[in-house]
Order: sequence, then structure tokens, then C-alpha cells
Amino acid sequence: MAGTGHDARHVLTDGRVIEYWEGGDPDGRGVILHPGTPVTRVLGRWGHDAAVSAGVRLVAVSRPGYGGSTTIETPGLSAVGRDTAALAAHLGLDGYAVFGTSGGGPFAVATAIADPGGIRALGVVGGVGPWRQLDEATSLLEDRALLALLDAGDIAAAWAGLSRQTEEELGGLSPDDAVEVMFAGEESWLLHDERYRAIWTDNMRVVLDNLDGYVSDNLAWGGIWDVDPRDVETPSLLWYGEEDEHCPPITHGRWYADRISGSQLIVFPGEGHFDVIDTHWPEVLAGLLRIWN
Repeated sequence: MAGTGHDARHVLTDGRVIEYWEGGDPDGRGVILHPGTPVTRVLGRWGHDAAVSAGVRLVAVSRPGYGGSTTIETPGLSAVGRDTAALAAHLGLDGYAVFGTSGGGPFAVATAIADPGGIRALGVVGGVGPWRQLDEATSLLEDRALLALLDAGDIAAAWAGLSRQTEEELGGLSPDDAVEVMFAGEESWLLHDERYRAIWTDNMRVVLDNLDGYVSDNLAWGGIWDVDPRDVETPSLLWYGEEDEHCPPITHGRWYADRISGSQLIVFPGEGHFDVIDTHWPEVLAGLLRIWN
């Protein structure tokens, strides 16, 4: 059921907090989810039933700045990867898989690099790559200008600019209205599912409580990456939707496939972004367990 599982928090050695959700089969093999952007631990609930069926102990994290997870001053991928490994150790996951959907993809890769001895399988589901290299040069010009400030070392200015953008997009909205913003222009039967929309409403309630997470994510994977997918050593699967306009398989998916040695790129015909990230939970979990090393 969508409401099954429980929320929890872990205090890291330096006092920072990671909020997470845990569900699925408590006796199953551990799998950690890095959800998309702006998405929190709440979306783990959508995968609970599939995790129970697969025999998976599922953990979904809220990255820095989302809800009660502590904001970090310098956003990056590698730091989140190390924090995720620390959470896995706290949970007693001696061996575990990690996967990331959409904006969570780069963080899953960072986790695999940070914890090569612990990771048994890696999945990227509709994951974003370094979009400034892969997308049309005329796309998101304001974002590119702000990220250029980050490239030049002016983190404060880049953060301030993206914070302003985020406030203009979501500030003052109700969770229901924020969901409509996130779903605008998307086509999928999933977006009309009442349970899915209810989980998304709960998710946006957490996002709106602290917009730092949205900003931090966009800086971490929008800026120059501090991890290289070529350093991934674990078996890896990449799932993409043929009609995904946010993270097309011919650019974003192929970029990962060309860099992660031995990875397999799987493309679902006719599917868009929400289709690929949230309608294939059984296949994704089964795939991770199949390649488990």
C-alpha cells in the first residue's frame, strides 16, 4: 500500500541530518533510491509494493536541503554519495544496490563511486546527464548564465539566482498547485492516478517547506561534475524512455552508456519521462537483483 513504510532520520558524524523513508521487505536485500528533482523520500512509497514483491528492503533519501535534511554550503555530487554510503552503513547494509531517477541519477552514480566495496548494482532511470553539454546550446539561457557564475567560483551568486528562480516558480503555491506545475505539459496515464497524485502532493508539501533542496540539486548536477561515471566499477543498468524530452536516451542515456563500463542501455519504446521513472518499478528492481554482484 502507498502509505506503508516509515519515515526516519539519521544524524551524521558532523551533526548534519539525512531524512529518509524505509519500506518494502524488511528482510530483503537493500536498495537505496535517489529520487528525482524536486523529489524527496516521499516518492519511495510509490515503490513499496514492488519492493515487497521483489524481496527488497527499499530506502528512499531526501538529499541536502529537502525538508529536514541539512543544506550543504557547497552543492556537489560526491558529498551526497559519501553521505549515502554513511546512511547505508548506519542501516547495516553491508551490500546494497543504488538507483536514481531523473535528477537523482547523478547522485546514484556518485554513491556507486563513493562506496565501491558496498555497492552491488547501480541503476539510472531516466537520469539527467551534464545537460549543458548534451542539450541544445539555446536551451535554458538564464540557467546557463547562473551556472557560469558557479563555474567561475561564485557559488553565492549562482545560489541566489537559482533561489530567485525557484521562488518565482513555486513560492506561495499550495502543494496541489505545485504538483500541477510539475506535471504541466506531461502526458502519462500515471499523472491521473489518484494514489500517485496524492503521494506527489505530499512530496511537494515537503519540497515547499524548504526550497534549498531544489536549488542544491540543480547546482550539483547543473554545474561541473565532481564525479566521473568512468570510475563506476559495479554492474549497471540504464533505463530510458524513447519519447523522454527531458532526458532523451540518444543523448543523456548514451552519455552514461559510453562511460560506465559494461553498462546496458534499455530504451522503452514510446515512453516519456514519468512513464519510464515510475511505471517500471518491478523491472528495475528485478534488473538490479539480476546483476547483483
